[in-house]
Amino acid sequence: MKLKSHIIIAFSALLLVGCSTKKNSFTRRAFHNTTARYNGYFNAKEIMKANDLALREEHQDDYSEILPLFIYPSEDKSKNLYPDMDKIIEKTSEVIDRHSIYVKKEEHNRWIDDSYTLMGKARFYKYEHYVAIEIFEYLAKAYNKKPEKNAALIWLARCHMELNEMNKAESYLKLMEGGKAPPEKYNSEYNALYADYLIRKHQYDDAIAKLEEALKTTKKRIDKRRFNYVLAQLWLKKKEYAKASEVFTKVIKLRPRYDMMFNAQISRALSFDVGGEDNNDIKKMLNKMLKDAKNKEFLDQIYYALADIAFKEGNEPLGIEYLQKSAASSVNNPKQKALAYLRLGELYFDKPLYVPAQAYYDSCIAVLPETYKNYDNIFARSKALSNLVEKIKIVETQDSLQRMANDEGYRNQVIDELIQKEKDFEAEQALMAQYAGNDFDLSNTNSINTQSNGKWYFYNQTTLGFGFADFKKNWGDRKLEDNWRRINKQTTISFDEDFSTSTDSLSNDSIPENPKLTSEYYLKFLPLDEKKMNASHNQIIEALYAQGNIYREDFTDYPLATKAFETLLERYDTCRYRLPTWYNLYRISLLINDDVMKEKYRNLILNNYPESEYAQIIQDPTYNKVTRENRKRVDNYYSIVYEYYKDGKYSTVLTRCEKAKAIFADNHIKEKFDFIAALSIGHTSPIDTFKVVLQNIIDQYPGTDEATESQNILNLIKKGINIVEEPNSSGIVYNYNAEDKYTFVAVIPSSDKKTNNYKINISNFNTKYFSTKTLNVNSIFLNGLNQIITVKELENEKDAIDYLKTFKLNQDELTELNGKNYQYFFISTENFITFYKDKNILTYLNYFNNQYELD
Repeated sequence: MKLKSHIIIAFSALLLVGCSTKKNSFTRRAFHNTTARYNGYFNAKEIMKANDLALREEHQDDYSEILPLFIYPSEDKSKNLYPDMDKIIEKTSEVIDRHSIYVKKEEHNRWIDDSYTLMGKARFYKYEHYVAIEIFEYLAKAYNKKPEKNAALIWLARCHMELNEMNKAESYLKLMEGGKAPPEKYNSEYNALYADYLIRKHQYDDAIAKLEEALKTTKKRIDKRRFNYVLAQLWLKKKEYAKASEVFTKVIKLRPRYDMMFNAQISRALSFDVGGEDNNDIKKMLNKMLKDAKNKEFLDQIYYALADIAFKEGNEPLGIEYLQKSAASSVNNPKQKALAYLRLGELYFDKPLYVPAQAYYDSCIAVLPETYKNYDNIFARSKALSNLVEKIKIVETQDSLQRMANDEGYRNQVIDELIQKEKDFEAEQALMAQYAGNDFDLSNTNSINTQSNGKWYFYNQTTLGFGFADFKKNWGDRKLEDNWRRINKQTTISFDEDFSTSTDSLSNDSIPENPKLTSEYYLKFLPLDEKKMNASHNQIIEALYAQGNIYREDFTDYPLATKAFETLLERYDTCRYRLPTWYNLYRISLLINDDVMKEKYRNLILNNYPESEYAQIIQDPTYNKVTRENRKRVDNYYSIVYEYYKDGKYSTVLTRCEKAKAIFADNHIKEKFDFIAALSIGHTSPIDTFKVVLQNIIDQYPGTDEATESQNILNLIKKGINIVEEPNSSGIVYNYNAEDKYTFVAVIPSSDKKTNNYKINISNFNTKYFSTKTLNVNSIFLNGLNQIITVKELENEKDAIDYLKTFKLNQDELTELNGKNYQYFFISTENFITFYKDKNILTYLNYFNNQYELD
């Protein structure tokens, strides 16, 4: 017993001696190294490992883009990591506080640098990048002459890359590159990160070199798969098909999970080299994949790869067929469907065949995610194509209507055909009603097919199948709604507008005859009198002029632009667009270096319109520059006036608009100045005055967007709808103070009796997600209608934004409250005093939405 007591006393003494961090001795180092490693640091590292694993498993790669080399949490995902990251920060802080042996300006506990790194990574995952930078900067200085410095520099580069501070990131990467090569322990991560930096800078050649260097020392199989896949994508982007195919084969041999395996096989097929030896094997592989049941969701990608091979082999019809199948078979991958439509659109656009190109671009935009990198350019082209096709169809339609009006024989033939189609349709409807009345079993398709000999396609399942496939091929999965073809769901022409009598008011004995069975119905659409014929000609004039401008400005298709303009001059040589059309053709001649064309239209302008602005531009090259500069001045002035309007300074807007009339006289956007002045009058004057100025705009600027919008506002006023927000009559002013502290506010209706429950839930939420902050939750009545729950104090605007986003995204503690869709905002301490006095939620929200840019 005595011996045992002595051992316990001796061991206790050793612990007391070892606990001290003031001296550097073997026993102290042994104790603190062991305790640091197997206590706080071990637990923190296990938490981080679990989160890293969850991130990898939950991450969904977009294989149509270059994959990220490293998987980081998104800003939204980071909110869910707060509790675990806070635990890591807490545990590593304890390790550093209790076990750091910093003697003679040197750290003697070898787990302290790992703890700092883990702490910084936790801050990085919480999107607290600047805090993480402070940690890694300290680590780099403290371990300046040790290999551990490299880990800090790597993470510093990471932080600045995520902040899009690429120059700073490059400086840290080059700092490592400038000295000795990083130790093998850091070599793979360093080179891969450098490759990541170069990819973001689109320097793909250098990125390939760095990635190949990284792979020489990469040991983890999961990293080898990802690094090799990205390397193969870079080779594919450079159209080095043989090298890309070789590396994709390496990925397949590393046996990744199925989505990467499948896409590696598809990408290897996209690396198809016409002169390669394994071409037939690749096509056999893809056709075999088509038959594999587990690839049902991926048929669109397989067909897309087959299309790519067909195009490389010069078989364009087969390539088009495969692209159509790709779009038709796309199930849960709208981006892949969009890419198939886009490639078809580009194919026809380059020919150029603009009408089919428009159809495919329209289908593409219908399903293309707005986050796609070239979305704006694709949308702009789609819009231009839709505008062009609309003008083409106007000309075709009006030409056809005019022909019918002028050629009685042709007119009667067309009308007879339309009447017969309507009769056939009625017959089909009657037969369908007969079957429905007899409770006919639609599933018995064999007897129907036999009786109808396949003539009535609604009961022919084979025909139905072909029709359904053809519809999906052309239009994709369209929502069941009116105007399903159209991106812009504006009002379309109804040919039955004159026959709008409600069928409910008609008895069964007085059902009117179908007007479409009479020739009179169709005659009313024809330009049979002079007024209608002139209107038809005007539509063609406008459409041809618009076509020429679209070809020239949007598509730089000068041959078709020339054809459209010359057709306009040939058909309507005295129209109002004669002079601008000559000038457009003159400008085209300069662009295509056609001297004959140039002289022709130059002389026509100078001889017929010597005093025109176009003539002055031709004779004086500086004239156009002066005009352009003046327009720019007007545009800049208007942008200033518009900012005053957004800020609610309506009197200033009216003053500035009056000044614009004096300074710029008849400027090119006079209608915009008058319209914004009218809106300001709507905010500051009686409604009758507002109606008068709106009517003035309609009368003065007919056909403009401003006139259309003024008419819309007048229509709403007539319906008793208040179309402008009331000005802030209280005169309350909120001030922005970047240094102030903030309070989070949730507005709860007084009728909701669960405020105390919400407070408890918010407190639990704060404890879990913001355990490092001291936040107080309170509730107070604001007015008779509302009460507010406040959370204070948040240190700065960044913390307030972070808290608001995390609060809204929470689907755990705050599920019930967030399900109510109540109003949330944050407010500075100074503004909260003003807000509580005013008690006008709308006034503050107007300020809040203008001041803070929130996603």
